[in-house]
Amino acid sequence: MSVTGIEGGLSVSLSSQLALERRLGTLADNVANAGTVGFRATHVRFAEIEQKVVFDREPQVTSFASRGRNMLSPTAGTLVETGARLDVAIKGDGWFALQGTAGTVMTRDGRFQMDAEGQLRSVNGELVLDPGGAPLALNVAFGPPVIGADGSLVQNGQ
Repeated sequence: MSVTGIEGGLSVSLSSQLALERRLGTLADNVANAGTVGFRATHVRFAEIEQKVVFDREPQVTSFASRGRNMLSPTAGTLVETGARLDVAIKGDGWFALQGTAGTVMTRDGRFQMDAEGQLRSVNGELVLDPGGAPLALNVAFGPPVIGADGSLVQNGQ
């Protein structure tokens, strides 16, 4: 497929504007969520698209910008000490599993609470799941658990 020089120039300009719109939208989302607990920023990865363009009857290859793909940032935010016994954070790559209404939900928000039955829940009330996918159940009589630096839960020495 080939286009004329004018159409090619307009197409290159349009592809650039669409890529910039995507980048600005991503930046706006990152800024708007800068204070959201557990939020991971996204970046846009662009690719070059080449297309044959005919200008003055001479074929030329013109490069266009793709609209880009959103990529999850590998950079974690700053850890903040809250003082709450059940607040935890993940250093590095990892997620907490929660039981959502439509199945398992992954989050980096580690603000947890223990309910009256001893189940560990998110601040929104979802059950926190163990590595096997079962809800974490603690013994209320043993008091609040101590969470180790490795993520282990210890309650009454167990």
